Amino acid sequence: MHGLINRSIEGFLRDTYGDVFWADVAEASGIDARGFQTVRQYPDSVSYALINNAAQRLDKPEAELLEDLGAWLTRFEPVRRLLRFSGRNFVDFLYSLEELQGRAHMVLPDLGMPRIKVEARREDELRVLMPDCFDEWRSVVAGVIRSMADDYGALGLIAVEGTAVAVQVSHEAFTKGRGFDLGAGLARTGGGEP
Repeated sequence: MHGLINRSIEGFLRDTYGDVFWADVAEASGIDARGFQTVRQYPDSVSYALINNAAQRLDKPEAELLEDLGAWLTRFEPVRRLLRFSGRNFVDFLYSLEELQGRAHMVLPDLGMPRIKVEARREDELRVLMPDCFDEWRSVVAGVIRSMADDYGALGLIAVEGTAVAVQVSHEAFTKGRGFDLGAGLARTGGGEP
């Protein structure tokens, strides 16, 4: 797996459970607790060992831990902005997931982001199909979707079902979502009002 994936797992475990927990998981997984290089490839077995050992220590299903990892990723403002820029509402966002593999490939060609296809089953139910990937990717994407539903203020039921993430949108504007301004945080240049 790409070093960025392992680095994300490390960051999630450190941030959520602390450095001591990370050190224990790293030792049990047979890796250096100092962490990973983001531009290097590592054997898939390293990533699996990290998730397995962390889940065992937390007495939590691996899929649930991976969903938490997906939700954690959206807490980073650059990631959140990239995802929010993908759609003016939650359903638009879901359809834009089809472009995620191409976007990731432009930045990191060897990341291994799986192909995603979104299909409508009914007006209020979509399936995010990910047939050609590890099961773990589906759980991470389910966590991202869950977190972004909250960000948009949508109410929905999200569950991994086989090779897809099923999303039943009960109410697209259930609560006021987090604010999003396309130009927020960008430094202004040139003349004009600040």
